[in-house]
Amino acid sequence: MEHGQAHEHSIERELECVSQVPIFQRLSADQMMSVAQVTRPIHAEKGGTVFSTGEVSQTLYIVNQGQVRLYHLAEDGREQVLRVLNPGDFIGEIALFTDEIHSSYAEATKTTELCTISRSALTALIKKLPPLSMALLGALADRLKVAERQATLLAIPDALPRLAGYLRELSGHTAGTVDLPMSKQDLAAYLGMTPESLSRKLRQLVTAGIIETIGRRQVKITDATKLGDVAPA
Repeated sequence: MEHGQAHEHSIERELECVSQVPIFQRLSADQMMSVAQVTRPIHAEKGGTVFSTGEVSQTLYIVNQGQVRLYHLAEDGREQVLRVLNPGDFIGEIALFTDEIHSSYAEATKTTELCTISRSALTALIKKLPPLSMALLGALADRLKVAERQATLLAIPDALPRLAGYLRELSGHTAGTVDLPMSKQDLAAYLGMTPESLSRKLRQLVTAGIIETIGRRQVKITDATKLGDVAPA
């Protein structure tokens, strides 16, 4: 069951949406138009549910504008953030292969426009556009790598090297300024710590001269070597 509100189909809007997605960017203009023609928009307000755990989905969701966070609830009620989707990101490609039972919740963190493609339409596109199947397999492989990295970080008992490892990956192991892809509250949940613990660990890295925080969503890596020393091997 899709919780977002359906919007009127606009080929221009859908073309704009699919053109942001890496798996479609290698298609020709005519092929991309074929994708846009079977895409349907939905709208979600801030805090609105896109889908819930336990629901069966046969839909690929693409974020056009806004942001969606995926999370599940632990037995004690705490949220574990799995991913944050920004414009061009997508979820639900597993629906191509099977009736997916969502194991997580998807919630808009701000007013969000999404494009959706049904399983039947996506299957037809795969048959019509062979390069799309390889692109989807590549996307699945990338998704698996990200999940493995998160699992590795969460296995680290100490919060400081866990945070350092995340920032090191985000920065590409180099010095410079990086944008956090999610709010600090969601980042704390993603890394399996409380927001208060995240703030303390950030201050530790600042005091050590390893990073600087810039506003609410940027971090400047000032000493990549020291950050690597704190991060797990």
